[in-house]
Amino acid sequence: MFAPFFMNPLGGGFIIEGSGLFNGTNGYLTRTPSAGNRKTFTISCVFKRAELDAVNIIFAAGDWTNYPIFAAYFDSNNKLVVEDYDGSFNIKLDSNQDFRDLSAWYHLVVKYNSTAGTPSASDNGVFINGVQITSFSRATYPSQNDQTAWNNNVAHRVGWAINANSAYYLNAYVAQLVHIEGQALNADSFGEFTDDGYWQINDPSGLTFGTNGFLLEGGADVVAGTDSSGNDNDFTKSGTVTATNDSPTNGDA
Repeated sequence: MFAPFFMNPLGGGFIIEGSGLFNGTNGYLTRTPSAGNRKTFTISCVFKRAELDAVNIIFAAGDWTNYPIFAAYFDSNNKLVVEDYDGSFNIKLDSNQDFRDLSAWYHLVVKYNSTAGTPSASDNGVFINGVQITSFSRATYPSQNDQTAWNNNVAHRVGWAINANSAYYLNAYVAQLVHIEGQALNADSFGEFTDDGYWQINDPSGLTFGTNGFLLEGGADVVAGTDSSGNDNDFTKSGTVTATNDSPTNGDA
């Protein structure tokens, strides 16, 4: 079980000003960075699903047609998958849990670190609302110093990836997306549990982002792909991504 999001801004906590609604048809953000640290990083994303029973790409780097590819997505059975593929899987984590609640906000944290002698779940993990997922139908961890497509000099996209002749999009609200280069962080670097058991998101702006790190946050900035980390690692929007007031702190406004 995962803790629900803290939804009452009057009670305190950090407030995210809205989200970007990706339409599931043609809307996505893209940016191609210079190659950076591909062995150690953390990605944090706050989102709410708007579609079930279809492949939904949350974020990806590269593609399955001309791999390598690193991707986090929901498969058509509503299972969360995080993988990096380059002819074989460097990491492959297929959750057993269904994510079917279209009213729920989720905070996903993916940490990757292949620098340990034998990288394991303590170095590489997937968290939802502060809790590390431990039940997988498949769990493959990297070998020492395996490098991923994430943070490579390939297109990084929010809400889109391609496999042969099939393009997969995201139908969801995205309120925040953070990339931390060079650090493998747990969920408690981005949030905390309230006394009554809710997961409360914290302000990530004080984190050390690294050269390729970025912070996309709030309705207008997500839609425009504007990085507010101070790095100016902006994304470019394609298709339809719509600014909304809906966020895990504003509610369905």
